[in-house]
Amino acid sequence: MLQEFGEIQEDAHEEGVPAIAWIYPRGEAVKNDTSPEIVSYAARAGLEIGADAVKIKYSGDSTSFRWAVKAAGLAKVFMSGGPKAPTDETFLSQVKGAMDAGATGLAVGRNVWQHTDPLKMSNALREIIFNGKEVDRALQMVIAE
Repeated sequence: MLQEFGEIQEDAHEEGVPAIAWIYPRGEAVKNDTSPEIVSYAARAGLEIGADAVKIKYSGDSTSFRWAVKAAGLAKVFMSGGPKAPTDETFLSQVKGAMDAGATGLAVGRNVWQHTDPLKMSNALREIIFNGKEVDRALQMVIAE
């Protein structure tokens, strides 16, 4: 898959299109796919294969995710959404942690589209990502009537 991605990114770059790699290490040797070491390895692998951006799992806190962002070098880092978070606050806290660590943004699905009000959740995410709002402020946007 890595060789195939290398060919794809070369073609993309010839056309002036950025290439993003979704890197999720798996297999018997991977005991915890959100450990700081594994997530940082994923970010670095994306850089090494020529990705302009990498979509990686969140490591659980901004300090360890900052390590992954640093490992990505010049590649932009996007946090993947992962499984549906148990609460809106949990999800928004993950997003805030990723952004505080230096992520460029996020690439999520179910935590927005399966929300009871996807538009409110999208607006709350916008406030965290682009305006640096705190979780409690964004959470108020989601629960506002």
